[in-house]
Amino acid sequence: MSENRSFWFRLLVLSPVAFVLLFNSCSCERPPRVDHIEVDINLIPFYEDLFSINPDSFHLELDRLKKTYGKYLEAYSLGVIGAGHPDDSDYVENMRFFLDYEPNQEVLDTVRHVFHDKDALKRELTKAFQYYLYYFPDEPVPDIYLHISGFNQNMVVDSTWLSISVEQYLGADCIFYEWLSVPMYLRRTKATEKVVPDVMKAIAMSRYLYNDSIDDLANQMIYNGKLLWFVKHMVPDIPDTLLFDFSKEEMAWVKGFEKDMWAVVVEQKHLFSTDRMTLQRYIGKSPFTFFFGQDSPGRTGHYIGYRIIQSFMRRNPDVTLRELMEMDNGHEIFAAARYRP
Repeated sequence: MSENRSFWFRLLVLSPVAFVLLFNSCSCERPPRVDHIEVDINLIPFYEDLFSINPDSFHLELDRLKKTYGKYLEAYSLGVIGAGHPDDSDYVENMRFFLDYEPNQEVLDTVRHVFHDKDALKRELTKAFQYYLYYFPDEPVPDIYLHISGFNQNMVVDSTWLSISVEQYLGADCIFYEWLSVPMYLRRTKATEKVVPDVMKAIAMSRYLYNDSIDDLANQMIYNGKLLWFVKHMVPDIPDTLLFDFSKEEMAWVKGFEKDMWAVVVEQKHLFSTDRMTLQRYIGKSPFTFFFGQDSPGRTGHYIGYRIIQSFMRRNPDVTLRELMEMDNGHEIFAAARYRP
């Protein structure tokens, strides 16, 4: 029996109750109290300063920008928008074009509407970093910049700062994403509520790199599960749908069929597979998971990885979050988790 037919056969013999499961939270333990932890978030709306400049007068403002933003301006100009180094001879002309480009002006208007309450964003970031300092008291809190990138990468991370492409978080129904042909299943990742979770995930990814010397499905699932576990600790009240980027129906589906998903992984001997296509079908962005049929959401490997981490932490309550994040051998975590959905 083929892998897909085998899976669907198991679905057919399941009770219909599986389709109406209540949404039990994938939460970790009760979050600690962190109100006493002092955090001073330096939230810098760089895009406001940049786009306040008249394009034809940019050359008059360049020295000020260099003095104010230093290495950040270089990183933004070179790596984010590709305008070149601020000392290049064609830099002023490239920036004049970027600022004068009409679509960027349309994006700016929408960004200003969606992110009009920066105090609210700062409060949310402050709360997340209070949890961060609770678990990682010796870690520095980066400066947080807000920029417009032309719909490039969501986050840019350096050793002392992190920068957010605000136009990537304008809400799932924003017309720009339709114009850009962003698939519907990816538009939910564009919710404004994703900013803070994505900030914390970016920090985790920059601090705790993936160990690609063990690049199989088990290691990838567990690494992504650790990132989600980290985010859940930084934003404890995050809904499961937002954490996993699933709809309510998809969330119910993975919870109802977790045991069956795991059976397919084991029966097909995929757990320790290093085949790139197999890994992509479990881990990569997609409307559904190939091996589980079209009713499944994509990236179910992230969900399974989170559940493995949850099992590991329940069986090893003395392991701290820092210790978990520093463990880079997914096979060791998997063996100790004794995951049995």
